[in-house]
Amino acid sequence: MAMAVSAGLHTRMPRPGMCPLCAAGQEQRPLRRFQLGELALPSFVAGALGSVGWRKRSVRYDRKGQVVVQATASSGFSPEQRSLLKKESKKRKEMEAQMLERGMLELFDKMEEPDIYKVREILMRLAKLSSKPNQKLAGDWIIFWASREGCVDRLFGSGATDEGWYMQLNEYMLRFSPAKKGRVVEAAEIIRKVGPFPDRSYRMKGKYSIQGINGLKIEFTELREPDGKEMKARGGKDKLVVDCDVLYSSKTMIAMQWEDSNGECDFYVLTPVEEGIDAKADEFTGVSKARTFFN
Repeated sequence: MAMAVSAGLHTRMPRPGMCPLCAAGQEQRPLRRFQLGELALPSFVAGALGSVGWRKRSVRYDRKGQVVVQATASSGFSPEQRSLLKKESKKRKEMEAQMLERGMLELFDKMEEPDIYKVREILMRLAKLSSKPNQKLAGDWIIFWASREGCVDRLFGSGATDEGWYMQLNEYMLRFSPAKKGRVVEAAEIIRKVGPFPDRSYRMKGKYSIQGINGLKIEFTELREPDGKEMKARGGKDKLVVDCDVLYSSKTMIAMQWEDSNGECDFYVLTPVEEGIDAKADEFTGVSKARTFFN
């Protein structure tokens, strides 16, 4: 009796006299060429290409049954046509990213505690659209959403909340300067003290570096209390070091991920602070209102 061997989405039958293992590991299918109409290009792009042939591809299967696509021949595109295709591909990715960003923000607005699996799905789709996410961080940002309570303080916090249960982290903002300005990073940590006390802003400053295509390392070496007095980082350390991964970045959103020693991941979604973190910190702590009142 013939035995079917699974290979991805395809099922192959062994040739007579060939064992199933050899069939799975060595048999190759005939090469198939893809024509222009099969690639589902946008109509205006296909029209612009006219009668020029698409780059022909051949498809075969490797020993693990995975599809391998190889270029075999090409009728060629002009530089203008290649540029058109490249621009169209970029435009499609940008439109998809904008749609996913809007969908995620709407999810946060509609639900106080959105489904983490839905958020992760959107984040993974966004990650596929961002080739070098850790190189697009410059700007002023606020952590708009985090996956678990306390995870922002655990990763980014100065340690000021360790004073007691009555110290609570309310907001956290970051400013990344571009590479040409030295990759300086600043943070404003807005902490509320339970009772009749105004919110207070703890400030941190240091440098950040990128590692690979998505690694991010932040080193805060200057930490100050609201009155400007220098302070130690959590645990009495001289600096606060943050190691995480950037999943996605654009002009309107940054998504980060951090994995703890147990293999559990936390996710952070940042959105822009148009007025800058200094003005926003004054707003959160009531300083801007006090200035308006006394002026």
